[in-house]
Amino acid sequence: MTTAVYFDLDGTLCTYDKSFESLFRQTVSPYDIPTATAYDAYVEHLLDALDRCEPDPYRRAFVTIVTKHDLEADVTPATLAADHCEREVDATVTTTGATEVLESVAATNPTGIITNGDGDQQRAKLECHGLDDRVDEVLVSNEQGVRKPDRELFATAKARLPADDYVYVGDSYEEDIVGARDAGFRTVYVTGAGETDVEEPTAADAVVEKVGELRDPGSLPGVLEDAFGS
Repeated sequence: MTTAVYFDLDGTLCTYDKSFESLFRQTVSPYDIPTATAYDAYVEHLLDALDRCEPDPYRRAFVTIVTKHDLEADVTPATLAADHCEREVDATVTTTGATEVLESVAATNPTGIITNGDGDQQRAKLECHGLDDRVDEVLVSNEQGVRKPDRELFATAKARLPADDYVYVGDSYEEDIVGARDAGFRTVYVTGAGETDVEEPTAADAVVEKVGELRDPGSLPGVLEDAFGS
């Protein structure tokens, strides 16, 4: 029996060593833009563009910043977005054990990544850490026109990697775990240092604090042990 294993990206395979607000501050500080008010407007427009799966969401978010401030002609939403996106990728780090788990799973199972976000940005993170070469498929919400937890995205993932069974590993209970379970996946919920406020994660077949714990598949329920065994 073949089991395909998909992973989430942000918060599961990688995280950030700087806050989003500090990254934004570094991007706009050369232009004397007041960070506090500008950041709130930026985040609001970025999240809206991502929720709508619109193209160039970072550029769209910086449009409101540029239009509200008297900037030099060569400082455009596109240049600010490019600078910020590069800075954001540079701030990503792989979570403990993530690369090893991915390599181990990919050695014996069809393996992929399903992530919400901008296609270029998410793929840049994967390339930065060499994760793209370790999986068979990558599905990014803005490229597919639909976001997790929508069942359609998980159905597309199944079609990309035909298998008898499917497992999804993610850190967002509603978007990853509930969404994947509703689409017929078995699920592993990554809580992240016990920070979850989900008292009873009933949609999860297994709960781990860090994805690196999957290097010890013997601690998992029998239905998942084979997927993460060497």
